[in-house]
Amino acid sequence: MEFKEKKTTKLRSAISLNIGFIVLGLVCIYLFINMVIYFTSEKTAYYEVVEGSNSEDLNSSYVGIALRDEKVFTAKSSGYIDYYVSECSRVSKNTTLYSIDSNGTLNQLLTQATSTDTKLNADNLSTISDLVTDFCGSYDDMDFSQVYSFKTTLKGTVVDLVNMNKLQKLAKKRGESFSINKSASAGIVMYRVDDYETLKKKQLKRSLFNQSNYVSAQFSSGAKIDKGAPIYKTINNEEWSIAIPLTKQQAKKYKKMTGVKIKFLKDDVTTTANIEVVKGADKKRYGILTLSKYMVRYAQERFLDIQIIDNKTTGLKIPKTSLVKKSLYAIPKEYGAEGGDAKNIGFNRQIRSEGTLKNEFYYPTIAYMDDHNYYVSTTLFDRGDILLSLDSGGTQYSIGKTQEFVGVYSINNGYTSFIRVNILETLDEYYIVESGTVYGLAQYDRIVLDSSKVKENQIIFQ
Repeated sequence: MEFKEKKTTKLRSAISLNIGFIVLGLVCIYLFINMVIYFTSEKTAYYEVVEGSNSEDLNSSYVGIALRDEKVFTAKSSGYIDYYVSECSRVSKNTTLYSIDSNGTLNQLLTQATSTDTKLNADNLSTISDLVTDFCGSYDDMDFSQVYSFKTTLKGTVVDLVNMNKLQKLAKKRGESFSINKSASAGIVMYRVDDYETLKKKQLKRSLFNQSNYVSAQFSSGAKIDKGAPIYKTINNEEWSIAIPLTKQQAKKYKKMTGVKIKFLKDDVTTTANIEVVKGADKKRYGILTLSKYMVRYAQERFLDIQIIDNKTTGLKIPKTSLVKKSLYAIPKEYGAEGGDAKNIGFNRQIRSEGTLKNEFYYPTIAYMDDHNYYVSTTLFDRGDILLSLDSGGTQYSIGKTQEFVGVYSINNGYTSFIRVNILETLDEYYIVESGTVYGLAQYDRIVLDSSKVKENQIIFQ
């Protein structure tokens, strides 16, 4: 029997789809799209919050000008002057202060007067002896100027012990002009002038602080003076001031303060002073430090090196460029309730759904709270939204009241979220803000470096 060979025809099978390859392909497309977005989108620079302080700006040093209540007196005649009271001594009005004679023969007159008619009694000699003993006990080799001061004091004491009328009679007998002069006012007597005596705080300008241009004249016994020339001055008030130049930032800082702690760098004396910020004649800002003590201690100095000792402020350090102002909705605290923790605050919000009013418990992000209100972003509610109180009274609150705050944009969650900050101190490029506050910043939070380049709730590519 003959068999015919059967032909087998292969049928083309249907295309088999592998779901795994499809998913993988979609993932690749998604990644590709995101890579394109990432590399073509502008990156938002951020700053990681760290702890900081104002320690670098503490204890700023200044060269200040001493402002005192000073009055200058001039010579009534020409001649050689002799002083009888040491500089920086306190004098009362009509205290024997100086003499002027035409040819400088006072020492001869004193010798003649004491060797002829005038005798010093035991009390007089005791007074002189005490002066010498006190001087020897306090003498310092490093301050030879004490010798000249002692000479003036000793001469003044001798003149006081000698009969003034007798000196004047001797001078007249010898055909000489000789006069004993008394202090015209009470105060601290000084034998130097510098044209700063009448300087007022409103007349200040930067050039006055340039010590290379400073000129002063100092007077001493034996000097020849002309009629009308200045010969002494008195400081008439214990209250005095120190003027210091300020930068705009320093002026802003000290304008908010009434008092500061200062240190005199010459001898490390520390005290407190009232401070006032004024505008000088050159329209620049100056600090006026007013004191009620140590005036005599520094009476001989017009320029003083001082340091303002500030309190150290610690907190979180943020760039000035990160700061942004924003208005937040204020919600009374009685309309909020805590959720899972103290930060999770919710509100019973009334919404309209399918034409009917319903209530939902809504947990917005809280930006800040004080004693009376919670504050939330204006993007989380619509103006006019109704909140219901949680007590049995059933009162309603309509969203609408706002308050402006300063803060930063946090990007911890991948989008910008406003966080209010409390500024404690202002530095050159940074602020020191309060740390440890509820809903506030914490160390290592990431914030937008330049807040002007983003908006709230914006997704951030880093």
